Amino acid sequence: MTRRDGEIPGKVLLIDDDEILGSQVSSWLLEEGVSEVALAHDGESGWEMALGGDFDLFIIDWKLPVLSGLALFNRIRGVDHLLGVPVLVVSGLVKRVDFRLLQEFPCTQLLEKPFTHNALVKVSRSLMAEAAWYKENLERMEALLETLRADPDRAIRDVSALIGGSPNPQPLAILAARKLRENEHIEQAIILLKRVLEHDRGCIPAISELGRCLHILGRYEEALQFLRRADQMAPDNVHRLSLLGEAELNNTSADAARQRFEEVLKIDRENKRARQGLRAVDTLAEMMHRPASMHIKDTFASLMNTMAVNLAHSGQYSSAVTKYEEAFHFIGGREDSSRIAFNVGLAYMRWGKDREALDWFRESSKRGRGKFTKADSYVDKISQRIADAAARARAEAEAKAAAAAAAAKAAREEAEKAAKAAAEKKEGDAAAASPQHEHPK
Repeated sequence: MTRRDGEIPGKVLLIDDDEILGSQVSSWLLEEGVSEVALAHDGESGWEMALGGDFDLFIIDWKLPVLSGLALFNRIRGVDHLLGVPVLVVSGLVKRVDFRLLQEFPCTQLLEKPFTHNALVKVSRSLMAEAAWYKENLERMEALLETLRADPDRAIRDVSALIGGSPNPQPLAILAARKLRENEHIEQAIILLKRVLEHDRGCIPAISELGRCLHILGRYEEALQFLRRADQMAPDNVHRLSLLGEAELNNTSADAARQRFEEVLKIDRENKRARQGLRAVDTLAEMMHRPASMHIKDTFASLMNTMAVNLAHSGQYSSAVTKYEEAFHFIGGREDSSRIAFNVGLAYMRWGKDREALDWFRESSKRGRGKFTKADSYVDKISQRIADAAARARAEAEAKAAAAAAAAKAAREEAEKAAKAAAEKKEGDAAAASPQHEHPK
């Protein structure tokens, strides 16, 4: 069969510990025109390959050693540049209720084992067609949203027109809402999501995204209602569980937050966000046991920032950085997170760690998007300081090298001089020791 674009993937990553099945599936795919099939036999190696390769399709067995299929799926769907790559989940023990998580994501399907050659080809074609549709509409969406900063009303009108004219408006509306949220047009995103829910009250992605938007606005009780509802409908979404934990933290519910982060770690024990969350829970619990006069008045992230400021002013930079990073992790909105990132950079700078400081000032500058220009001046200042330090280090190294070369040259000359003197002495001694000829009288 001749492969046509959008029908059969070019490069596939197959992650399955069943080597016999893996060999069979590889043969079927290659027969259909797939150019390459890479194999991984456990979830962890599959994850490393997924990050390092440019694949058109992932095929994941749900029951994997080392890192489970559930954890691997969550990791893949948590990476921006992998979000649009189709995922085919295969499993021999299928209870549809166990796979509700898959309903939340585009370009994702489930195939029950054992399956036939034709079933594999059919579902692969379907996934690739869906991925092509998403890619095309995402590009159109991003082109329309380019005008957001200059003319937000026009951009939103154009996006609404694109959604209205689409044969598949619901996923496109959710995609648009996510893009609007990323560009901090939260209220417009909420309007779109509510329209989706008017037509489909059980749309899990819309419910979850609405919870995220409300969380960013600081409406934590409302956010929790939507996030909990989405979690009941489709459990095991690591990203949403972490967001639930963050919302509980900002709602000062330490025990509920701890439960959510521990749920994440049961799925993926290496999840950094959940580990950070548990540390934040411990801090919140400690704060809640302080005297009544120290009661919590603001969001958890703001409190972390305040604590970090006090620690930095007292010279406890290591502890300050830890608190700042906790605040940064749980803060909502680009402007606030830009200021927190700036504070982290400032703490590192005062700690004498310029390279770490530069990374955070750059993050602050990026998030500020020209609104928080203070970070830009520090990027220039620290960059110049690092460059000057590097120049001094080079000059010192060159000076040391020159001094070493001069010392080596002097040593060679001294050695040559000593060798010459020794040779002359040896010749003189030899001449003195040789017998003299007697001349006849």
